[in-house]
Amino acid sequence: MSRSGPLITESRRIPTAGLHPSVGGISLAGHLRASVGIGHETMRVLGNYAVVYLLGGGGQFADGLGRRQPVRAGDLIVVFPDVPHEYGPEPGGEWDEIYFVFNGPVFAEWRAAGLLDPREPVWHAEPVAAWHRRLRDVCREPGEGPAAALLELGRLQGVLADLRAAWRPRLTRQGDEPPAWLDAVCRELERPEAAPDPAQLAARAGISYERFRKRFAELKGVPPARYRLLRLVDEACLRLAADERPLRAIATELGFCDEFHFSKLFKQRTGLSPSAYRRQTRR
Repeated sequence: MSRSGPLITESRRIPTAGLHPSVGGISLAGHLRASVGIGHETMRVLGNYAVVYLLGGGGQFADGLGRRQPVRAGDLIVVFPDVPHEYGPEPGGEWDEIYFVFNGPVFAEWRAAGLLDPREPVWHAEPVAAWHRRLRDVCREPGEGPAAALLELGRLQGVLADLRAAWRPRLTRQGDEPPAWLDAVCRELERPEAAPDPAQLAARAGISYERFRKRFAELKGVPPARYRLLRLVDEACLRLAADERPLRAIATELGFCDEFHFSKLFKQRTGLSPSAYRRQTRR
């Protein structure tokens, strides 16, 4: 996954209590907007665990165990100690993420119980905005010493445990791989410029509309139209956090008919109004 051309990544560190020799902890955390990924020339190797939750965009993940797979918003990449890995957007693309680097003796027990498995390094959980908020709150009160490190690590464990419970590894069986058209359809549905015609998407996939709608819902958990609305709200979260543009402008950019409809759907999705979400993010 080589990269070329000028690339700018906006990075914002999240203060943490750090690692403690006996209890472990979170050594590094932050948000990356327009991330270009890591390990493109030579796979990176960490001595600690790390998780990367994709807030927007998509790309590829690969590791030294031979796994290579596409990743998209809502995917959590779990990086294991001493396992070579690389990840990032496709050439010319970008993604947004929140990440944590951490360690602790409790994770040996997680691995023994099968909750952490290097053969399953990518989990998926939605809604993105809700999980983003929970991950952001892990380091909401950074302190010092072993108690602060343990408190932060406990919060992170709680979120990871819920993420793991929300993610259900799909049973593999013959013909159960995602169809070739799924990624392209998702990209079309996520475009804010104009709503695609579902009938045209079905025709492009080479199947009837009813079969397309049913198969999409089986694979993504919601019908195509609902998927598009949810992805637009996730994109709105990123834009609200990035600048102070009026809500009306963001609603218009994302194709909503009016600010009221946008605000209503946003609150249904995240539990907060757009203004409240922006204030909380800025805090």
